[in-house]
Amino acid sequence: MAILGMAIMLFSLVIPGFLSVKETRISEALPVSLGSFSIVGLVSLAAASVAIFFLSYSKYAFLMGIVAGLVPVFGFFLAGSYALSIASATGPFARVSPYTGLWLLLLAGYIVVFAARRRLKDKKVLSAFLVLIPIASFLIMLVSGHLKELAIMKEYANRSDRFLEETVRHLMIAGGAVVSGVIIGVPLGIVANRSPKIEKPVFGVVNFIQTIPSIALFGLLIAPLSYFSRSLPFLREIGITGVGWAPAMIALILYSLLPIVRNTYSSLKVIPVDTVEAARAMGMSRFQVLGKVEIPISLPIVLAGVRTAAVQAVGNTTMAALIGAGGLGVFVFQGLGQAAMDLVLLGALPIVALALIVDSLMQLLIAVLTPRGLVSEGADD
Repeated sequence: MAILGMAIMLFSLVIPGFLSVKETRISEALPVSLGSFSIVGLVSLAAASVAIFFLSYSKYAFLMGIVAGLVPVFGFFLAGSYALSIASATGPFARVSPYTGLWLLLLAGYIVVFAARRRLKDKKVLSAFLVLIPIASFLIMLVSGHLKELAIMKEYANRSDRFLEETVRHLMIAGGAVVSGVIIGVPLGIVANRSPKIEKPVFGVVNFIQTIPSIALFGLLIAPLSYFSRSLPFLREIGITGVGWAPAMIALILYSLLPIVRNTYSSLKVIPVDTVEAARAMGMSRFQVLGKVEIPISLPIVLAGVRTAAVQAVGNTTMAALIGAGGLGVFVFQGLGQAAMDLVLLGALPIVALALIVDSLMQLLIAVLTPRGLVSEGADD
């Protein structure tokens, strides 16, 4: 995979469209090659690609991943550095945007980082930093104002207050759904493990919910919530209506249940019977066995389910904008309606970044909370 990523990286440097320039916000995009505005940048990125090729055959997987992760960051650095001069040569209202080559460079970097993370699968902390370091570097460059001449940042400048508000709302909806899913899903998984009679209906329901498309589930919740809000005025007073955050939150909670319930159930199933019997022989009650033996052993697997649910929630919250819940999906659908791709990217790119950050932070949390005995056992295996 590292070689594939390196090949895509080299290809992205030589195709005609590394950036694009438009005379106006919605004009046709004209491709601009990397070599036409920065020979030094072209040579530097090519050298980094060659370095990745040699590192892929070495034991320095972390170094290979860091180089690959920082290559797209450097690509955006070049875009920000030359955006003003490219736009000035085109017209007074011209806008410069990332184009096919830069997006391919980003894809290539991710492929190599993914390959490096697979090699570091037993080193969760280093694996997480392979994602967090490039994202942190990009955020530093973003905050410094280096990218302000790119078209997407001009869209942000016109909506900066709204952007922060919708980002906070996006995180609150997704985070609230995952926390609620944990509160509901973990006990359901424990009960399903304890009682075979409950196991089948629980998994039947959560599996069925997962098959319903998100838009359809949002729509199915509108009618009953509207009815209850009319019948029970106090619900309307706290903001629970047929549209808005309430149906979005409920739908996301339902979607989060399957990975959490499944992982909780599976983690308890794989605990050796001898371990549980030894704890009971020591005089522990059922609740003590659960709290002092079963939960610590099963916690990494349960958190892996929470990690899956959290990443899904960040992505699915995008659709909540369709029912008036807000979030970063607002910019995505506004951009689609106006045929303004830079506005679409203003919503889409932060969603992708949030998903990667959440995934990496959860991976770090799992690494920290995994008992040392289980880490050693996994290393021996």
